[in-house]
Amino acid sequence: MGCHRRGRSPSVVLLFDVALSVIQVEAQQHPTKLCQLLLSCSVDDMWKEVSRLAAGTSISDIQVFRELLMRATINTMSSLRASVIVVGAGMAGLSAAQHLFNAGFTDVQILEASDRLGGRVHTYDIGDHNGRSALVELGANFIHGTHGNAVYSLATEHNLLDPFVLLDRMGGCVYTEDGRRIDQSLTDRVWKIFHEVEKELEDIVSENTDPSADVGRYMEDRLQERLGQFAPDQQSDIRALLNCMLNYLSLYSAEDLEKVSLKYIGCYREIDGKNVILPNGFRSIIDVIAQDLPPNTLRFNTKVEKISYLNTKTVTVSCRTPTGKRTFEANHAIVTCSLGVLKSCHSDMFEPPLPTKKVKSIDAIGYGTLNKIFLKWKEPFWQRGEGRMQFAWKTRNTASRTSQWYKSLFGFIEILNNDSTLCGWIHGKAAEHLETLTDQEVMTQCVTLIRQFRGDPKIPAPTEILRSAWQTNEFTRGSYSFLSQMSSPEDIACLGEPLYVEEAPVVLFAGEATHPHFFSTTHGAQVFRFGLDCRVVRTFFSNLLYIVVDGDLIVV
Repeated sequence: MGCHRRGRSPSVVLLFDVALSVIQVEAQQHPTKLCQLLLSCSVDDMWKEVSRLAAGTSISDIQVFRELLMRATINTMSSLRASVIVVGAGMAGLSAAQHLFNAGFTDVQILEASDRLGGRVHTYDIGDHNGRSALVELGANFIHGTHGNAVYSLATEHNLLDPFVLLDRMGGCVYTEDGRRIDQSLTDRVWKIFHEVEKELEDIVSENTDPSADVGRYMEDRLQERLGQFAPDQQSDIRALLNCMLNYLSLYSAEDLEKVSLKYIGCYREIDGKNVILPNGFRSIIDVIAQDLPPNTLRFNTKVEKISYLNTKTVTVSCRTPTGKRTFEANHAIVTCSLGVLKSCHSDMFEPPLPTKKVKSIDAIGYGTLNKIFLKWKEPFWQRGEGRMQFAWKTRNTASRTSQWYKSLFGFIEILNNDSTLCGWIHGKAAEHLETLTDQEVMTQCVTLIRQFRGDPKIPAPTEILRSAWQTNEFTRGSYSFLSQMSSPEDIACLGEPLYVEEAPVVLFAGEATHPHFFSTTHGAQVFRFGLDCRVVRTFFSNLLYIVVDGDLIVV
């Protein structure tokens, strides 16, 4: 064991804390000189340079800087001997493992309960279409925004974009339940007002807002105020348009708006830029991340049943596999399973049980279900570009989500490069109820709606149906998280906190539900890896190299 006295080597804990604050400086110029220095300098030299430039240097490429900072630090330290088990091979799990390997860790295993990569990213091939695959997305559908989005940057870096930009889900015609298309000019005017009121939500975070207030009531009241200016003979169409738009907004939380916190709705941050589709499916992102992983890193069909963190040296992970029980051991575990799985399984999954505070946060944070219905025709009954339709109901009837589940169906959109398939979107309890119905029941109801709203009883029935079932999937138990009326940003922070044994963090948590601003998104799952990695590396150093808080660095 070697000991480096204070003054000879900086504390790694202090190094990363201060370096992270430097990284967060708003971007103005690319620190080329600094990046080049970090590739080759010693820890002491790097620390001097970072300290010297901290006040005056603005970092434009946060991802590159953090990568280089970590690499330079690791290269000058002892080799990283920590073993790590990553639970889950979705976006968060794969990204965490990839970055750990890139950072120098060599003993990393990913345990995946299902037989595939991706988790809630699931690209599915529904058959040949004009000589090429006909792909649909059962899960994550597009990249939300382009400016500063790590997923978009990854797609661009690997030439995964053609580019294809998704037309806004709000585009297309809106139809009433009596088979009439609402005047497009009226639709456009109401959408404009809807967006203005929706924009208000970003600024609502306030100490004065009632914690029990919900987004649904706020949107109803504000839109009624704004839409009262229209002529009396337009009010019935306006009410129907409003119901359509509220169904649209519900897709963002995958839950009824009456369950979404108004006080904290502004915590979610939109990324600027278009919503972008990946022409070869979202799985192309997953494949790019997975190809960086060494052989034998992934273990499929390995369902984690128990995570025991009883001492500072070993985390024991007990699993069920097709051939029986298996046990894995590591110094650390990173849990990336969905919030839905934690809600349903945490009491049996962890030994000792999770702290009461974390359990309360798991229970409080909302977790919704969004399902998709894909209908395929032998030949499309619509002209290309005219298949998109939204349903404008006279009433929302929120109290009857199961008996009238179809009233939560926003409508149908066309599928990129697949001109004979339409995709419907449905959220919340209605989406959960959908999973209890047969394919024939769903297909019959959907074609009935399409005929009714389009005013054309001769529209043929589709020949095939494919649909997602995220709530009954035992490995997801839903789609994505949101801040409910019972939760707050502190719950997100608590969910992401490690589990400690004798002040050593041995179990860490990652995933979209742990991101304070990008929850519910793939970039929330992936972008958190950069914050996670510095914390993980620092954690592993403090655990394995015994960093002393007073500044002494004791290397084991």
